[in-house]
Amino acid sequence: MKVLLINPTFGGVSGSGRHVKLLYERLKDKVEFEVWNVKNIGFINLPKLKTISFYLKCKLKKIPDDVDIIHVHNSKLAGIIPESKASILTIHGSYEEELEIQYGSLIAPVKWYIKRNLRNADAITCVDPYTADRMNWIWIPNMVDLESIKTIKRVEGEPKLVWIGRDDPVKNHELFRLIAKEAYKRFNVKSLVLGIRKGKYREQEWINYERVPWEMVISHLKNSYALVVTSKIEGLPSIILEAWASECPVIAPPIKSLSMLNKLFGEVIKLTENYEVESFLRYIKLAIDGKLVQIIKRSKEVVSSKFDSRVVSEEYLSLYHEILNRVKSTTSQGA
Repeated sequence: MKVLLINPTFGGVSGSGRHVKLLYERLKDKVEFEVWNVKNIGFINLPKLKTISFYLKCKLKKIPDDVDIIHVHNSKLAGIIPESKASILTIHGSYEEELEIQYGSLIAPVKWYIKRNLRNADAITCVDPYTADRMNWIWIPNMVDLESIKTIKRVEGEPKLVWIGRDDPVKNHELFRLIAKEAYKRFNVKSLVLGIRKGKYREQEWINYERVPWEMVISHLKNSYALVVTSKIEGLPSIILEAWASECPVIAPPIKSLSMLNKLFGEVIKLTENYEVESFLRYIKLAIDGKLVQIIKRSKEVVSSKFDSRVVSEEYLSLYHEILNRVKSTTSQGA
């Protein structure tokens, strides 16, 4: 079986890039993979043009005849999928809401184009349980490499509050700055932002910025009071699973996708009542005082049994076989 994996950030620091790399590593002895990413396809390295330029280059490139399944990992790339090949589209979150927050009403033509091309996929999976259920897609979650996480040592020093993500309106970093400033005033706790370059925001005594390799992200999580999520929209990001595996409690706003995780597995995330600073500080105080032990224990058990890459990759392998069998059956009936 040969599968063409298409993801621009394959092997990079993004959540989807790590997800696809883990899939590749776990199944490469069972599946022959070909990977298309920005390194071997190319792109225009300018804001707002990276994804569209990668997409256009993929459209111009001939898909090898011996490919059995095309597996695309980005809703914006749905137009790459040809009707003549068996295909799977994996959506990494609630893409419509994210696009609306990022671009406003200007994104309407893009949303229409994506929707039109979704029908070309033989199967659509989504890492977000809430969106998958709402859209009647297949839920195959994000995954983590527990073996690697276990080998990483915690960073030395005083524990901090950690926020991880890109500088994007969806991630709502400005709210975290307010939370971090107040947490320092009340609890004398400092904060660390990972994923945004130094100089983008003014560093203070109470907040620092770093961009570090993945291993250092895990090291910091292992020495954190809590991972604080302030996003306006989230699916099931890898960083939450990595926090669980690192025994770091997660405090997040009442996003529907994250609420569904608590419904499925018991309380594994401390969800605030709203987006008010006070709502976050209430649970941050519990984390500092060591009163989120049960959440830490439960989330560690859940990530070990449900989200390890060895488990999740087998779900994709089963889907590959199912899609191929379905296509073969349809072809034989047509003949």
